[in-house]
Amino acid sequence: MYDAFWSNISRAEDATWKMIAAYSALIAGVTIARPLITTAGAVFLLVALGYIGSCLATNSNLWFRRNLTLIGRLESNFLLESDYGRLIPQTWKENRKFWSVEYWTLLFFAYPVVSITASLILLPADEARGVTGLLGISSTDIFIWTVLIGAVCTTTYALAQWKSYKDFLKKTTTKKS
Repeated sequence: MYDAFWSNISRAEDATWKMIAAYSALIAGVTIARPLITTAGAVFLLVALGYIGSCLATNSNLWFRRNLTLIGRLESNFLLESDYGRLIPQTWKENRKFWSVEYWTLLFFAYPVVSITASLILLPADEARGVTGLLGISSTDIFIWTVLIGAVCTTTYALAQWKSYKDFLKKTTTKKS
């Protein structure tokens, strides 16, 4: 079980790095294809996939936290109370918080920030020429609506993941007498 839990953690970390690689390739691809897909299309792709990356980071965080908690619980079966603080940090005895100072939290914010910033760099060129996007909607309007809808959906997803982790802790925590 111990090895399986660590394997799941490695899988979550691998998925995160693969998403970063795919996202970097997306930015390069959108830059190359911009004349073909228009600025409106590029802006939509960048922002939408930035939010998808944010959701994937949140999902990886859920599995990472869940498995660290399970590993900590498994370790508590064979560690002595005196081992905490001596062999492993005292904090590892407690359940892990969902949001932490780890790269998943950073990525949750980084994907949308990079997407929105890249889109803002692309927009002025088309707006100066008066170019409109899909169905006569301006690139700026597409950008604004994609940012707003993406923010709401991503926040809703992140809150659902957070609740899922809290529910997991409630359902699996046992009281020692």
